[in-house]
Amino acid sequence: MYRRAVSWFVVVALALAGLFLPAYGPVVAPVLAGSTTVQLWIGQKEISVNGQTQSMDVAPFIQNGRTLVPVRFVSEALGAKVDWIDANQEIVIVLDAKVIGLWVGKDTATVNGVESKLEAPPIIQDSRTFVPVRFVSEGLGAQVDWLAEDNQVTIAYSAPQLILPTITDTVWHYVVMGDSEAWGFHQYYATSIAKDLGSTVEVISRTDLGQDCVSQLKLVKTSTSWRADLAKAEIITFESNPTPYLGWYMVTGPGTGPDHEKDFSDQAFAKYKADMSAIADEILTLRKGQPTLIRTQQFYCPIYSDYKKWGILEEIIPVWARINQILAEVATEHGFLSADIFSAFNGANHQEDPRDKGWIGGDGEHTSLEGQILIADVFRRLGYEFIVP
Repeated sequence: MYRRAVSWFVVVALALAGLFLPAYGPVVAPVLAGSTTVQLWIGQKEISVNGQTQSMDVAPFIQNGRTLVPVRFVSEALGAKVDWIDANQEIVIVLDAKVIGLWVGKDTATVNGVESKLEAPPIIQDSRTFVPVRFVSEGLGAQVDWLAEDNQVTIAYSAPQLILPTITDTVWHYVVMGDSEAWGFHQYYATSIAKDLGSTVEVISRTDLGQDCVSQLKLVKTSTSWRADLAKAEIITFESNPTPYLGWYMVTGPGTGPDHEKDFSDQAFAKYKADMSAIADEILTLRKGQPTLIRTQQFYCPIYSDYKKWGILEEIIPVWARINQILAEVATEHGFLSADIFSAFNGANHQEDPRDKGWIGGDGEHTSLEGQILIADVFRRLGYEFIVP
């Protein structure tokens, strides 16, 4: 999103050496869990997994009418991967194509980047993290049944069928679209795809400094070369900034002249969403009938210290949140997933400065090598659910 010229380079030695090092917790490889039935009972440490009795070190309980269960044991019983991000007190649960993010004490969570309200926040009790069983289970795509007379919860999960491209060519084509926030990471994401799925991945970069939603939509609709690349691409990630509608104020701050104008009205956000939806529509049309891995890329914000200096931090945080919510909504409404880069870089409260974490490079705006690897890892966590438009 940032227009300032930048001198940077992508270090590929790690990828060439096969040393893909995640910066955001353990990497999750694509594993389909099959069918699983889990039964547990309030106040009891015993749990049944596909008819086999196991024992937990803590028992589920009911608080304010909501059933809370130990997140790691129950999630892993379903075949999910659970990561604890200590800095944010964040729980990340990944099962096949579903990614749930929860935070201790916070009454909102994300499912594939889309924010939802929780009826009970996660809590820590007896040194274990407990989460609401129904939200988490249904968020992962499982069915939950409650048998009141026995105080019994039954969770039934069936993994989706993994669809992959069937092509004679051994090379998969990956088109990455966006502004400068899409620079760099795609090489590491391509490396992880090749490693996990056993295919050679060729990256086609359609990124440019300041590329916005209006210019990107025009290129997707009218550029012969862009449309040809998208038509043959088995993998596509995209974002584009909303400055034609919202203005550059969120980047340049208060001042005079067109570079400091803003429009944070509902109409401006609606125009941005309409453009992003139209881009998604064009991609799906060009890929009609062909298995495709499609993702929207949410934005990180590197300039929180500048917002504090300008005195506009509290005004701007909701703007970034709404932009990224739109990217998540567009993905969900079109049947694919969104990479929640915002929470990864800026924390659960979206007020952390990624400069302080080493994820922003020397220019203060664009990703460092570690930041690029982090973005690639967030994409990788979404798994590999190819859809057929």
